[in-house]
Amino acid sequence: MVYSPIVRPILSALTLAAALLAPAFGQNAPEFEAASIRVSDPGGFHFGSGASTGGPGTGDPGLFRCSRCTLATLISKAWDLQDYQLPGRASLSGNTFEVMARVPAGTTAEAFHLMLQNLLKDRFGLAGHFSEKALRGYHLVVGKNGAKLEASTGGPRPPASAPQHGGFGGPGGGQGADHGHTGVIAFGGNARYRANNQTMAELARVLSDQLGLPVDDQTGLKGKYDISLNWSGSNSQEANRGAGPGGEGHGDHGGGGAPGGGRRESSDVSGPALLDAVQSQLGLRLVRADQATARVFNIDHIQQLPTAN
Repeated sequence: MVYSPIVRPILSALTLAAALLAPAFGQNAPEFEAASIRVSDPGGFHFGSGASTGGPGTGDPGLFRCSRCTLATLISKAWDLQDYQLPGRASLSGNTFEVMARVPAGTTAEAFHLMLQNLLKDRFGLAGHFSEKALRGYHLVVGKNGAKLEASTGGPRPPASAPQHGGFGGPGGGQGADHGHTGVIAFGGNARYRANNQTMAELARVLSDQLGLPVDDQTGLKGKYDISLNWSGSNSQEANRGAGPGGEGHGDHGGGGAPGGGRRESSDVSGPALLDAVQSQLGLRLVRADQATARVFNIDHIQQLPTAN
């Protein structure tokens, strides 16, 4: 086909623009250098059910492995989901898989999660979307004596050491958000959290991770803070027992003790339970709520077995 002298320059410009934009769009879909997914052999050797090793921030950043991983485990890891954020897990098969993937040098935690998301889309045909749902959980509010928070001086955050919470299509729901909730360290029966430059929404996300329930930020505090929190780690998720149907809750308590009635099940713990620590150390309260906002991942389509390697 012969184009006029006017059309030819326009076509040339469009071709050049497409060539320049192609690498940029390609960066939105990072991939592992190589990846293998196979159904677990019931009689074979496995290093732990649902166990994963390697990847960014570990001692073996170049090789990610997950043994006896269910689809629910892989999806949760790819988008950093709590159990309550994957309501369709019951519809997934009980098949387990052996996953091994070569991670390009210099891959960030955010890029790693995109790679795992893209692997699930490519090999299992996964399609899904996020939506908001009202679930029982907690509201984070300021205590009656006021917050005990240290305003941030703008110092750097600690280096990432755990996955970031993301949305379908990329961490942060495609917004590239860094939630900064990577400073939880468990030791013995206790745990601690250290992070600089945190918003209350980010702290609520950390608390949600620990409780396994949605936590809404209703403090009204708009600043950024340097957070230091110590608690009895063994009791973190005991608090969700009181938030279930018919539970008494513990977020509006006035005294000490562990969630669920003040009992501690391990003689190794020495710190306060999480809800008490939030109140005594930060001047905040976790109040039980029947209508906490949860962001849940809905599976639209998935194959129960992967395509061939």
